[in-house]
Amino acid sequence: MWELLTGKIPYEYLTPLQAAVGVVQKGLRPTIPKHTHAKLAELLQKCWQQEPAERPDFSEILESLQRIAEEVCVKDLISTSYMSTS
Repeated sequence: MWELLTGKIPYEYLTPLQAAVGVVQKGLRPTIPKHTHAKLAELLQKCWQQEPAERPDFSEILESLQRIAEEVCVKDLISTSYMSTS
């Protein structure tokens, strides 16, 4: 998800081995951009939990993404509606 959000390759400044060691042994995670929707940032952080049992399963991820998409679409509709009546 981070790659889709940023259009970048995580840890591009590291070799694959350095990135793997950083993630596994040091808890290295990419920086979440400041403009990221709060609920999407929260989902990313849940997916990055060090302990696999604490990560959401795919159905939970899908549900979260659907809720976020609905929320964003509703905000866009309200914003568009407001702009056309102004």
